[in-house]
Amino acid sequence: MLVRICLMMVFPEFDFSPLLLQVELVMKIFGGGELERKIMEKSGCLSYASTTWESKKPGVYERRLSYKYNHYVSVFGGGVTCAQQKSPAPNDEGWILNEIVALHDVPFGDHFRVSLLLPLL
Repeated sequence: MLVRICLMMVFPEFDFSPLLLQVELVMKIFGGGELERKIMEKSGCLSYASTTWESKKPGVYERRLSYKYNHYVSVFGGGVTCAQQKSPAPNDEGWILNEIVALHDVPFGDHFRVSLLLPLL
């Protein structure tokens, strides 16, 4: 099964074209393992930490992330905490990844949150 995903949505600091990738490979990126850690470090995220995926309801999993930006990514540096939730797509042919991002130590960061919804089909 192939998925069309624009990695630019996940890593806006890089210029990626839309790619065709297998769903399993994309989910490894969000798996919490060594691949995810390396990608996050290469994209400028320091002190990256993630919890394991925990089942909240049948088929629905959640985890938390935290990291700090280096000064090449953000002139303010700053930190991020995220809550991610993954659940099967309605047709069971992929996943829906929902991410709520809170920014810390950046101007006005405490006044908003960023919500990303990534359908990986």
